[in-house]
Amino acid sequence: MTAYGAGPGQPNQYPGQPQYPGQQNQQQYRYPGQQYPGQPGPPGQPPGRVNPAVLVGVSLWRIAIIACALYGFSDATGWEANFEGLSQQASLATAIVYLVLLIYPVFTGGRRHEPASPWLRGATTVMLLLVAGTFFGIMGGGLEDQPFEHIVTPAIVFVDWLFVGRNQAAAKWWHPLTWIAFPLAYFVYFLTAGVYEILYDFLNPDNDEFAMMVVGLLGGVIILGYLLFGLGRIKGAVSAQRQSGPYPPQPSAYTAPEWTR
Repeated sequence: MTAYGAGPGQPNQYPGQPQYPGQQNQQQYRYPGQQYPGQPGPPGQPPGRVNPAVLVGVSLWRIAIIACALYGFSDATGWEANFEGLSQQASLATAIVYLVLLIYPVFTGGRRHEPASPWLRGATTVMLLLVAGTFFGIMGGGLEDQPFEHIVTPAIVFVDWLFVGRNQAAAKWWHPLTWIAFPLAYFVYFLTAGVYEILYDFLNPDNDEFAMMVVGLLGGVIILGYLLFGLGRIKGAVSAQRQSGPYPPQPSAYTAPEWTR
């Protein structure tokens, strides 16, 4: 029995019938009750929950970051003084950011363990890399000087960006331009509160090289931001390749009922 409209040598096909494998680049199709990886479920079906083991692991990791940030902050300030430094404020801000990320799954009912946008993680990572780079590159700091503030917390947050979560692959090209928000906010505080009188001589506005130093630091932050942007895209590409495997999944073959042949 030949399908209506089928010419010589053409496969049997009724209007609306799924195409056979091999036709038009083997477009994927789905029959009732069948779902291929990567396709959304039926309308009205709620999204699945995060694997409990993944959620526990990510939560413990974030708790470790919070602990490192708070320990570094307390080691420098003693919880009583020396709150003016960028290192101290960055550590405290990191603890707050990762506390928000820690409780984020509660507000999604366990369906997501991270926001769709990586902006907050990216801005935090850039800020901590600025702390480490400035301390060792400009201030001549040593490994024994508050290592949690200047080494451990920046390193663990950088590792978090590289290997934990997936949203870093969703970073926008303009995100690095806005990740200077935290350093700019501190810089405004630094000038208005007169912190330059007691800290960071290289940022004293009375110095001749003040403007060049500010431009250099902000430019460095943007460069670091685009480095993170590129690493996030690479991480996303590697994850997608691992999920798809060496060969992309193909839909199962469709066999026409005997009576239609």
